[in-house]
Amino acid sequence: MFTIRRYSSADHDDIWQLHLLVISAAGVEPTHQHYHDIFHIEEQYLNGGGDFLIGTEQGGHVVAMGGLKRLDNERAEIKRLRVHPSYQQQGYGQQMLTRLEQRAIELGFRYIYLDALTNQHAAKRLFMNNGYAHRGASVIDGFWINVYEKSLTSAK
Repeated sequence: MFTIRRYSSADHDDIWQLHLLVISAAGVEPTHQHYHDIFHIEEQYLNGGGDFLIGTEQGGHVVAMGGLKRLDNERAEIKRLRVHPSYQQQGYGQQMLTRLEQRAIELGFRYIYLDALTNQHAAKRLFMNNGYAHRGASVIDGFWINVYEKSLTSAK
């Protein structure tokens, strides 16, 4: 059974391993400085007005994760949305995205942003199927990404 809960510092090694696996599969160097926030979940997400969620399977095995980072009083960004490759295409990414959007609404955000590497086609489908508008491509820290945006005001 898939369960979503808030991150705890005891989860750090598990989310780091999940990150390494998923980003390596996308063809990116997973230890790039762009991902430094994974070592600072409390200050970057939890204490910064956002949240960080973990998805577990039976036995508490971490198979998914995702962060909600506050950008300002109205805007948040979903970051580090990951699903273990062995658990993809089972709806876990959808459940994580839905829960992160719910948290954004609970925290009072009106807009949500996210991005994905341009070669992450399944992520693009997920975002487009959930009402995100594609806002173009960009380069961040040397990575080509697609940027997406969604208004949460109609979801309230």
